[in-house]
Parts: sequence; structure tokens; C-alpha cells
Amino acid sequence: MNPRYLRYLLAVALAALAMGIQIVLLPWMAAGQLQATPQQLGWVQSAALLPAMLLMLLGGAYADRPGALRVLPWFYLLLALSHGLMISVNLSGLLSLGLLMVYGLALGSSNAFIQPLRDRALPGVLGQEQGLQRPVVQISLCVYVAQALGVALAGQMQWLGVHWLLAIQCLALLGTAALLMTNGPLPAPKTSDASKQVTILQGLAFVWRHHVLRHLTLLVGFNGFVHLGVFVVALPLLARDVYGQGAAYFSALQLVFVCGNVAATLGLLRRGGVEQPGRSVLFCLLYAGLIMLAISAKPTQQGLFMLVFAWGVVAGVSASMGKSLLQQQTDDAYRGRALSLYQLALFGAAPLGALVCGYAVDLFGALQLFQYGGLATLLLFVVYLGVRPLWKIAPVVQ
Repeated sequence: MNPRYLRYLLAVALAALAMGIQIVLLPWMAAGQLQATPQQLGWVQSAALLPAMLLMLLGGAYADRPGALRVLPWFYLLLALSHGLMISVNLSGLLSLGLLMVYGLALGSSNAFIQPLRDRALPGVLGQEQGLQRPVVQISLCVYVAQALGVALAGQMQWLGVHWLLAIQCLALLGTAALLMTNGPLPAPKTSDASKQVTILQGLAFVWRHHVLRHLTLLVGFNGFVHLGVFVVALPLLARDVYGQGAAYFSALQLVFVCGNVAATLGLLRRGGVEQPGRSVLFCLLYAGLIMLAISAKPTQQGLFMLVFAWGVVAGVSASMGKSLLQQQTDDAYRGRALSLYQLALFGAAPLGALVCGYAVDLFGALQLFQYGGLATLLLFVVYLGVRPLWKIAPVVQ
């Protein structure tokens, strides 16, 4: 295997380890340490996701500029600095909702540039532009396994303490930056004479004119608003308020979800690729809707673990197929901007979904929110039965 690709995979995995810890640590610092209300938790989660809405397109346009990829390690260093400052805040006993929201904004701002830059680097690391589905699935597997380890570490919060978890995040991100710095320069994006001025509007126009990418982006936006919004707000409140459990139980739910992601990517690798990724993305809507309805019926604790695992499998297939489909369908000159729009649709809609879910949980309860989300998902699947672009995509070349 290409040594540069191996270093890239390891860098991505270390960053995902830090993200796995953050997935559990940030909401539980609000819900557990500060005893935040549902609305307050929604605001904290939105603070970590909101910068994607404001900065992701700018990050994508920047990623398509020559020489942009060399700054990627520095953004990981900024993330490490954010975690380091939070160690000081936590040890000094000054933690508050306001500081937690500032922390979330810092994390989200860095990630708004990291995501398009990291994904933009993949073809250059591979030295190829075709047959990207398998590498994308391999990267997804590394991310999910590393996130699972991070979530498992976060589950030991009672023994390790918040400051040690933050320190592990710092070390992982420093390792990511070091690996990327030693991986050598990557080729500049291929840009036609007509598009030497890299603008956000060019990327928006390209995606909108492309029938497959347009519908894929709309679907991803729905997933961000409904599924991610429900997941980041309703799930921790479900663990705390409905099942009466603490951080360890919430961490276990997150771990089971990530294990579902891992199982999905292993299955995709063993299968050797999917000929119709568009259809797979659409059927994931159907399965996700049914799972959310089942969760709304208040299963036993063991049943909830099984449903969250199944949800992780569905999310893993949907994410891998969506990202590989995007990479295959996008021209190289627009790759960074298309990737940033994809991420914006997911993580830009998520803070709005988190805010809406925070207020909805307060009005209706977490179980009712899962029911509404499941019904909305099934309705969208029915609508897309009559929208053909994603059904008719030609088989992907491996």
C-alpha cells in the first residue's frame, strides 16, 4: 500500500480518536457536569455545529486553491490548543455554559476548514482519481474504529477525569499534525483557465446543475437536520431522563452506534463495493425511519442498544456511499467546494436541528421526538420513490 496513503490513514484515525472523545465529552459536560436543560444542551451542541453553516463554503473554496493543503496540519494544531485551554478551565473550576459554547465554536470553526481540506487531499495521496469507493470505505472504517476507541475512553470519564480525556485529545491531534507535515506536498487542484478565480458561487452552480449531486446534497441536509439533530440532543436526554442513566450508559450507546458504523464498513469492504450507491443511500432513509419509530416505543435497555447499533449500521452505509458517490461524480476543479457543500448540508443543518430538537424535547419529550423524526424520514423516502436521478446512477468503476 502507498506509504503516503498509510500515513494519511493514521492521521485521519488519530483525529477521529479525538473526535470520538468529543462526541461524548462535550454534551456530557453540559448535561452531566452543568445539569443543562434541553434548550441549553441544544445551544451547546449548536455552538459546535454552527460554524459549519457560516464557514464551510469558505473552507471548500479555500481547499480548491493551489497550496491550500499545506495549512491542514495547522488547523489540527488549533484544535489541540482549544482542548488544552479547556483543560485549564476545567481544572480551575470555571466551567460554565458560556465558556462551553465558546469552546464548541472554536472546535466547529476549525472543523469547517479541516473537513474539505482533508477530503480534498485524498485523490492526491492516492495518486489517482478513479476507483475511489474502496479508499473512501477504508477511511470510513479507520474513522469509525478510532471513534469507537475514543467513545470507549470517554466512557471511563469517572475514572480518568475530564482533564485527562482532554489531554488525550491534544496528544492525538498533535500526532495528526506531525504525520501530515511529514507526508510531503500534494499536487495542486486541476483548474481550467476559465476557473482560475476560485469562487464559492462557481461551486454552488456546479452542484445545483448536477442532478445527482443536487439531490444527494438535499438528502444529506435532511439527515443533518433530523437525524443528527435528534441524535445529538434527544439521545443524551433519553439516557438521562427516560432511562435514568448516567455518563457510562450514554457513552455505551455512543459506542454501540459507532460499532454499527464499523460493522457497516467491514461489510462494504468484504462485499467489494456497491454498484448502485444512490439506491443504497435512499433505502437507508427507509431503515432509519423504521428504527426511529421503534426507539419511540421505549424499548428495554437491551432493546435500545440493539436499535442504536442498527442505526449505526444504516448511518455507516449511508455516509460511506454518499461520500464515495460525491467523490466519483465531482470534477477535480470543483472537488473542494462540492465536498464543503456536502459537509455544509450535513453539519450546517445539524445546529438548526439541534436547536429545534432542544425545544421540541421540552414540549413533547424525547420519545415523541423520535416518533416525529421517524415519520418525517419515511415520508421523504416515499417522496423519493418518484425522483429518479439517484436510482439511475451507472455502476461505479472500482
